[in-house]
Amino acid sequence: MPPGTRRKRVAKSQDDRRQDILRAGEEVFRDVGFNQATITDLAAAAEIGKGTFYLYFDSKDHLLGALWERYVDAIVTTTRSILGEGTESTGSRENTDWWPTVDRLLTALVQHAVRNAELHRVVYGSANAASLEICKQANQRVIDLICAFVSEGAQAGAFSALDPGAAFRMVYHAVDGFLDDLISTGAPIDTGRVVGQVLELTHRALGDPGALPLPRQPKER
Repeated sequence: MPPGTRRKRVAKSQDDRRQDILRAGEEVFRDVGFNQATITDLAAAAEIGKGTFYLYFDSKDHLLGALWERYVDAIVTTTRSILGEGTESTGSRENTDWWPTVDRLLTALVQHAVRNAELHRVVYGSANAASLEICKQANQRVIDLICAFVSEGAQAGAFSALDPGAAFRMVYHAVDGFLDDLISTGAPIDTGRVVGQVLELTHRALGDPGALPLPRQPKER
């Protein structure tokens, strides 16, 4: 563009403009890091003025929170879809395959996390307390959704943990931390192997008789 020439303004809907800012956030946070990124950087990447940025987001923390919310929305949509499989015809969970459903859920969660590794690195590697709190609240939506399913499964006799809801919460946070450790290294991740480890942990935690070793019998004296 020749010097002194103004960029022609393009009329966009509010949703399109918001998506432009989200895209810019992904790019800038990836390239310069969250802590180093400025509103000027973000606005420039989105090809808007700083004033326009503030019409959509109060701060870069809120922008990062919105990126994570979008990430979680995709998980929630996938989770609801998987939970709904096999129940549409009956309208109940009487014929639900509880363990296969849990396995599909966790497989999808791991795969989604690995596909979005860069966002994980930004959130857990450089985000501040305000951003992390926004992300924590978004994560809770997924946890609550799956815990409700697990509680139903416990009532149906599928899960035998002392407190299946608490057991799954511990599993979720353990898996989240494990994935964060793997992703933070930047090394390639063997998704299939990770899925296997996650499923093994989950089956043991929720009380799958087939996954638990037989207790050792005390030796006779």
